[in-house]
Amino acid sequence: MADQQRYQLIFEELMDKSEDGFIVIDTEGIITDINDKYCDFLGRKKENILGKPIEQIISTTSMYDVMNRRQRGDDAESIYMQPYVASETKASRKTYAIANRFCIFDENEQLIGAMAQMKFKERSLDIAHEVLKAEHDYYKAEYQNQMMHTSGFDKYLGNDPKIHALRQLGLKVSKTDFSVLITGETGTGKELIAKSIHIESHRANEPLVCVNCGAIPMELMESEMFGYEEGAFTSARRGGKIGKFQLANHGTLFLDEIGDLPLPLQVKLLRVLQEHEIEKVGGTKPIPVDVRIIAATRKNLQQMMEEGTFRADLYYRLAVVTIDTVPLREHPGDIMLYANMFLEALNHKFKTNVLFSDAAIRRLLDYTWPGNVRELDNVISSAFISSDQMMIGLSDLPSKISGSEPVPVISGQPHDSLRAMVSQYEADLIRSGLKKCSHNMTDTARYLGLERSLLYKKMKKLNISIKKEI
Repeated sequence: MADQQRYQLIFEELMDKSEDGFIVIDTEGIITDINDKYCDFLGRKKENILGKPIEQIISTTSMYDVMNRRQRGDDAESIYMQPYVASETKASRKTYAIANRFCIFDENEQLIGAMAQMKFKERSLDIAHEVLKAEHDYYKAEYQNQMMHTSGFDKYLGNDPKIHALRQLGLKVSKTDFSVLITGETGTGKELIAKSIHIESHRANEPLVCVNCGAIPMELMESEMFGYEEGAFTSARRGGKIGKFQLANHGTLFLDEIGDLPLPLQVKLLRVLQEHEIEKVGGTKPIPVDVRIIAATRKNLQQMMEEGTFRADLYYRLAVVTIDTVPLREHPGDIMLYANMFLEALNHKFKTNVLFSDAAIRRLLDYTWPGNVRELDNVISSAFISSDQMMIGLSDLPSKISGSEPVPVISGQPHDSLRAMVSQYEADLIRSGLKKCSHNMTDTARYLGLERSLLYKKMKKLNISIKKEI
């Protein structure tokens, strides 16, 4: 009896706390229990429901059918949509609930009644809307938090006049609502420019939503961009989904790699830019949006227009203002500015004091950096890991960089033998290394990429003094 009472209490607690509606009948169809959620849905008081035949309360009930099929040996009814007429609910129109019905048995497996669990569509939609609103608020809060720790173009570093001119143009366009197209090679900071424009704009307190047009499958692009209504397709989630445009409403939408956008989506994007409204997949009415568009691409859109793979009308809508990023090779004076910044960040993170050797600096400056600042960042991180936590030398750099330094002029005479010239070349390199490392043998060996013991052998063979030569 104690167990029965305990289970009864648990059952009642679940009934009260659940967002679903529950109703229980006995084998005669008399309502023995119902929770408040179901009563509220029906618009009736519990005392006016309990003890009544279920057909008096719900004329469309199938509870009898569930028990009858079970008694015949059939399976209980599965989940399906249950219609309710207006007179049976507090709603002024026909409404629906998702119903799950099943039989109840005693300890002897004898049928004693049936229960129905109802998921009310209206409540489900309310919950879905709450989730979607929370998703929107998340984007907004996330970028507001970012702005507290950044200050626009202050993070777009560089002392070159080309970089200075780019920052000035970015600041000017930030004060407008013009669409912006950012062009340039991979790794030149296109996304950083987009974020800086947003931070410096009057939309700074609204969301900045970033979309990589090349990373979303074509079949999902439309629903991701514009959202979808409930039931728009087989796998559509309950309550539908808000697209990126709605998430960015009143803020900024950054469309990275816009050159990868399929032609059918280019048409839809053009319409949004013209009409300032979207239509969800499966939707029937337009939804107004107030979104600033910033696009970026590494591709030549003008060439794509000539080839017919990018719409000219969309291009001119996007490129009201064009910002061309500067590849790192065109402002080499900033290479060490970035390199030292990346190394300083690593030193701070790992509480070290790693430095660049002179040879490493020369190689960093000589390299053309096809991957631009992003590649430089990766190289510094890799070299930092490879180093001995004291100095980044030639051997710590990737081979494509460490092998790029021009071969020094050999001091031997043309008539000298090849062996003599090689020996002289080795001697010059070792003396140069000793000088740069203040005759510290450990640092010199590391600088030259040699084992310490091998360095001693070579110095002895070449008659190079271990002590500092005056």
